[in-house]
Amino acid sequence: MRFDGKVAVVTGSGQGIGKAVAMALAAEGAKVVTNNRKAGTPGGDAATVAAEIRAGGGEAVPAFGSVSDYKEAQKVIQTAVSSYGRIDILVNNAGILFRSPLINSTEEQIRAVIDVNIVGCIYCCQHAIPYMARQKYGKIVNMSSGAGLQGEAMLSVYSASKYAVLGLTEALAAELAYYNINVNAICPGIVRTAMNSRPGMIYTNNFFRREITAKDIVAGVLFLASDEARNVTACWFPISAGVEKKLPSPEPYFTI
Repeated sequence: MRFDGKVAVVTGSGQGIGKAVAMALAAEGAKVVTNNRKAGTPGGDAATVAAEIRAGGGEAVPAFGSVSDYKEAQKVIQTAVSSYGRIDILVNNAGILFRSPLINSTEEQIRAVIDVNIVGCIYCCQHAIPYMARQKYGKIVNMSSGAGLQGEAMLSVYSASKYAVLGLTEALAAELAYYNINVNAICPGIVRTAMNSRPGMIYTNNFFRREITAKDIVAGVLFLASDEARNVTACWFPISAGVEKKLPSPEPYFTI
């Protein structure tokens, strides 16, 4: 299996894409630290996901805490080291979104999105890097968004945070290359999750006019976290069915 002997931390993995990533890494042999903000979160939490992994024969432990808090982010990373002795893979998946014109956005909403989506990503990287650098090995996969490639009305703060994730990804890839640490990002399109359940918006703007699923995102994360991607760094991968590009005509451009 691709991740035998590897230890992975997946933030925001109580449900949705994060849960799917954690389950897939475990299925391929990784020991996984699951995470969400607090126990008992509706819809599933890190303990539930860790229990599912263990029930399937894998190894996992939960770590509760908001990555937007410096010490709680440190605790999440430290859980991997204290439980399994190392950290090889960090998937910065935790994120929040609200939809509103900027002029109507509250200070609390703005701060929450910035703190979780980019500050939390920075904190987790900062705490994980020393362990990865000492072992001269590491894979960091940051979750950006199609909204980090094309700004979207009503998502100005979210888009700003996800653009920032790409800047962090490129800068860290340069900083960490000497230590054999790959840093890349995934830019999902609209995926149906608990955070985003608007059925009319799921695929109508995709080139293929079909849903993007959590499995699609997982495939990209697993590649970037694996040694198959050992020479891939400072890159971001849209798994978006082209949603950030100009929508093609619904009619054929040619006939045969």
